[in-house]
Amino acid sequence: MITIKRLSDCSFQDAVTAWNRGFTGYYMDAQVTMESFLNRFVSEGLSTELSILAYKENEPIGLVLNGIREINRKRVAWNGGTGVAPEFRGTGVGKLMMTDTFTIYKENGVNMAALEAIKENEKAIKLYQKLGYDIKDQLLIYESSNFSQSISFRGDFSEYGILKVNPSQIQHVPFYKTRLPWQTQWQSVISGEGLIVTDKSGEQIGYALYKQNYNDNGSHVSTTLYQCETLQDRNDKQVIAAYILSHCFSPFDQKLKRMIMNLSHTNQVVISLLHKSGFEKKIEQVYMEKTF
Repeated sequence: MITIKRLSDCSFQDAVTAWNRGFTGYYMDAQVTMESFLNRFVSEGLSTELSILAYKENEPIGLVLNGIREINRKRVAWNGGTGVAPEFRGTGVGKLMMTDTFTIYKENGVNMAALEAIKENEKAIKLYQKLGYDIKDQLLIYESSNFSQSISFRGDFSEYGILKVNPSQIQHVPFYKTRLPWQTQWQSVISGEGLIVTDKSGEQIGYALYKQNYNDNGSHVSTTLYQCETLQDRNDKQVIAAYILSHCFSPFDQKLKRMIMNLSHTNQVVISLLHKSGFEKKIEQVYMEKTF
């Protein structure tokens, strides 16, 4: 007998157990500790009232994590992780949890639901499609661990200025993209940094959201870039993007882990610069949406 419970009625220890069992044998190491699970839960705006756990008797065997945000006056839900313990996969537990999740979405007036899935996870993608999700974008994760200043990140930047801003201010850039993966939205990068590139007239022509990460000794160990966008009608898009990348990923005399999260495959200006600079594509995902 499978029972479904709200996470608000369960322990976080059960949630961690369900997550680690649910992502056993995944396409990358997704195992979590209690600390990393709670940090992710908070930073990504997930909710115990909206998330669910599946139990076989008293044993946690699966979960779906959920959050809701209001974007452009619409209530948008995000599936922040769906996992089923290996021995229960293919038994209908995933579909059962998603059906319950849709009930929660409808109770909370959700207009659109989104999720990301690893491209190779064809079984999950097919299930989501059967449940009404459509693929809207292809997402790429790039990484570089051994990086030095590259000519592709150089250029004549004298025509531009950079403003460092709170991530929340990025939403007011006229060409800010709202239909983006949850983790790259400004609300998920509130503890990071924002920057806006302007031309000599003061027009906003590019922006970025990124976060510098530090170890317990206070040393800068990595930087993650979440958004890098340029004004589309500019002829100097590549130079603007290079200016942004060179600013976000500096200093170049340090060996840092540098990562770009969920970059749309349509952002060819940034992708070409990354390739020239030795970044490697690590993961491909699909971005999917379902309307209610």
